[in-house]
Amino acid sequence: MKTIKFNTKIILEKLSNHKKLKPKILDIINKSTGNVFKHNNDFYNDRISKCDWSDSENKDREWVKIIKKDIYKSFKKFAKELGFDHCDVFNIWFQQYKNKDCHNWHIHNHSYTGVYYLQFPKNSPKTELVNPFNYDKRFFIPAQEGDIVIFPSFIIHRGGWMNNNSTKTIISFNITFAKLTSKVLKQLGKK
Repeated sequence: MKTIKFNTKIILEKLSNHKKLKPKILDIINKSTGNVFKHNNDFYNDRISKCDWSDSENKDREWVKIIKKDIYKSFKKFAKELGFDHCDVFNIWFQQYKNKDCHNWHIHNHSYTGVYYLQFPKNSPKTELVNPFNYDKRFFIPAQEGDIVIFPSFIIHRGGWMNNNSTKTIISFNITFAKLTSKVLKQLGKK
């Protein structure tokens, strides 16, 4: 079998209105019940103090309604950057990490996944990605609070161990891009 290596894009930028959105969304998340996520076996030792993954397809949650306009604006911008005219959001959920929490190595469904770093203290572990062609090569997303990042869903990644008494809160999502832009189609030609 022959492996053909192919580069891909990872996009990182500040979410517009982060400073305005953060207190509203955090207030809702902090008041919500959420669920504890635990996954423990021979390969995984995951624990997330609070998340709403089980409701991730519901776009009518209060915090989603507040962030929807701004985050979807970023998604549309990312689609254009990647050469697509359309974006579908399949899942969107929050995860809150506290001391000794970790979301170990995993992948996602759909074409892209990403993270909005809603509450991201400086001592929080960064998202770590693995090069799909060399598992010994790893890369930390140089994110800061207020950033939003997207990367292909097949890339193995993790949210490392929280080893302090801070709280890290992220919004994660699974999206699919479709319909090539006319600019890309013209560039590709009719051949």
